[in-house]
Amino acid sequence: MFYNYYQFDEYNFDSCVAKGVCSTDPTISSLQEVIIMYIKQLAFYTLKLKKRGVTNKVIKENILNTLSGFVSNTDYSKEQFKNIILTIYENLRQSKILYERICKNNNLSTEKLELQIKISKKFDMNEAIKQGEKEFIKKNKILDRRHRHIFEIMFVLIKNVCINLIQLKSYGKENDDAYYSMLQVLSMMNYKKTSTDNLKKIIKRFSLINYKLVKLLHQTEIETYGKQEPVEVSFSTRNGKAILVSGSNLKELEDVLKATKGLNLDVYTHGSMIMGHTYPKLKAYKQLRGQFGLGVENCLLDFATFPGSILMTKNSLQNIEYLYRGRLFTTDINVPKGVAQITDKDFEPLIKSAFDAKGFAKGQIRDSLKIGYQDEIVENRVNEIITKINSRDIRHLLIIGILNHTSLQKRYFSRLLKSLSANTHAITLSTYTPSTNTFQINSSYDFMLMYKILEDLSRKMSEKTFDISIFLTKCDKYALSNLLNLKELGADNIFLSHCSPISINPMIIEAFKDIYDIKTISTPKDDLDFITG
Repeated sequence: MFYNYYQFDEYNFDSCVAKGVCSTDPTISSLQEVIIMYIKQLAFYTLKLKKRGVTNKVIKENILNTLSGFVSNTDYSKEQFKNIILTIYENLRQSKILYERICKNNNLSTEKLELQIKISKKFDMNEAIKQGEKEFIKKNKILDRRHRHIFEIMFVLIKNVCINLIQLKSYGKENDDAYYSMLQVLSMMNYKKTSTDNLKKIIKRFSLINYKLVKLLHQTEIETYGKQEPVEVSFSTRNGKAILVSGSNLKELEDVLKATKGLNLDVYTHGSMIMGHTYPKLKAYKQLRGQFGLGVENCLLDFATFPGSILMTKNSLQNIEYLYRGRLFTTDINVPKGVAQITDKDFEPLIKSAFDAKGFAKGQIRDSLKIGYQDEIVENRVNEIITKINSRDIRHLLIIGILNHTSLQKRYFSRLLKSLSANTHAITLSTYTPSTNTFQINSSYDFMLMYKILEDLSRKMSEKTFDISIFLTKCDKYALSNLLNLKELGADNIFLSHCSPISINPMIIEAFKDIYDIKTISTPKDDLDFITG
């Protein structure tokens, strides 16, 4: 089931590849092209209206929810796509009419975009699919490979900004600067002649906005749930009925914990939600039992073997396997067939499903995992590294982070750390046994810690006399946008795991390799030879 394989391992496929459930249907891809085409034009008119003092909260929500829903290969039905298309098209049509009316009433010149498709009340889905295919073919003819790759990277950033804005709103906060910056990037994509250099500058500015947004969201989570603390997370299960919460939206984890308080139900986290255990106010809920499974790359197996109900928090849905349809719930607006929708924080259906399920018959004992950190410990370790760098004892610094702890990854990084030369040191955010030139901080899933380390190094060192290489083995919707942030913070080389198509489209991985020279993990020897070469 592990897709994070290496050249010296026998594994070269996962359930995603073997069963084909990770691929996007060509029909769905065509409908996505139509929606994206409309949203780019809607962004254009929304910005024009903003200059005239006109804003629309409903349109804002439609844009954010639609774009954030395209993060994964969710198998929406044609009827759902039809509703999305009609909604966005109507938003576009009304915005265009209003903009032209305002300009006419104020004797202002207008700038128009021609609507590629004019939808009538008798909406023809087959015609929309054909138009989407034409748009895809036209885009490939007009844009060269690098332009296409840059546009793919832009959409990665756009989608992540939308998700972060939605999560921020769940805490009652807005960030209009990030929202309108996202619209500017979208609107700019209406014009095909912008040079790749200018596009990269736009990405750089937009990445900084996303970086600030990520930090704002993290600070909001700390304000809400308390400062993160080191904690030992159980991976064991016990006899009883249970709910699994997957994704990254801590607010929805809190909602589930509130709804299950006092009930004879255990709540387990999955994937990135493990970080919820480090927050004091969430850890205080006694029914928060521990972590289940290995993460998003293995969700097919994890969900199929979990004997209770499962909540996928907003923007976490992947393709849904029939093994667990009927036990899967989501708070997303558009819900795939076989998945139940949770609305207005009414978790009764989720709870009922958990009680109706068979639950864990006896449970199993598994090794626990220590995660979380104390700021002063991190700062002391960074200061030690700076001392060694200034004395020329360190020329190459490796930061190994966001590990899923598969057996294959442990084998790879165990060999890597044992092969470090005297002037090559590593900071590992995992629980691997440290060597003499390795610093260990247990914070497996935390990008914010990586930011803190790089920021500290940049702030405390006037001259950079060493190179930084970062290894990431977590493949999810946030990984790629974080790659850009890490690049801006001083990472010279970034090595990414072999990511399953269920997590990230391989075409997008190729775009990052092409534009930002992202490497793929190979063997410890070859990777170290490249770093020190």
